[in-house]
Amino acid sequence: MKTTPHSALQLVGETVTISYVADPSVGHGEFRLENSGDVAVTAAVESAWLELGARRQPLADVTVFDLDQDQMVNPKSFKVDAKTTLKFLVGFPRVTYEPRFGESSALGLRLNINGTELQALSPLKFVRRIPYDQ
Repeated sequence: MKTTPHSALQLVGETVTISYVADPSVGHGEFRLENSGDVAVTAAVESAWLELGARRQPLADVTVFDLDQDQMVNPKSFKVDAKTTLKFLVGFPRVTYEPRFGESSALGLRLNINGTELQALSPLKFVRRIPYDQ
């Protein structure tokens, strides 16, 4: 059986912009799993967490949504074909959070892919909008 070398797999976190007027909340992060290898792989979410400033909050119930196929996939076992990239959202119950000035936040994700662990952060960018009254 052929195995995919670790170097053929890459997990990348994409920036998610949260635009808000008041009471900002976050409910997902965005990632892409690149499989440049010659064989399909099976991935599973090992853990997910929010990094809110200096605080780290584990997330228990996460979902995985395949953006290209426009469908939910099983977070405990999803396939990425050879020479393809899976773009996906990791969802979780909404968390209300407003970062302090200069504070960073991100969604962390660790995947187990055929026995290899990969980890990435999806940065969260909070953009406060000024309400427009007419």
